[in-house]
Amino acid sequence: MPHTRDVPDEAPPFLRTWRRVYTATLIYLVLIIFVCYLFTRFYR
Repeated sequence: MPHTRDVPDEAPPFLRTWRRVYTATLIYLVLIIFVCYLFTRFYR
């Protein structure tokens, strides 16, 4: 059986926690979708 090692989670390079990185990414995606929606409505 191969020997396995536990690898500790590394901290993200910014925002200090992964939860904040995921939240910022989600907010960014919602903002991009909203801007695309507005762009579509304006040029329809």
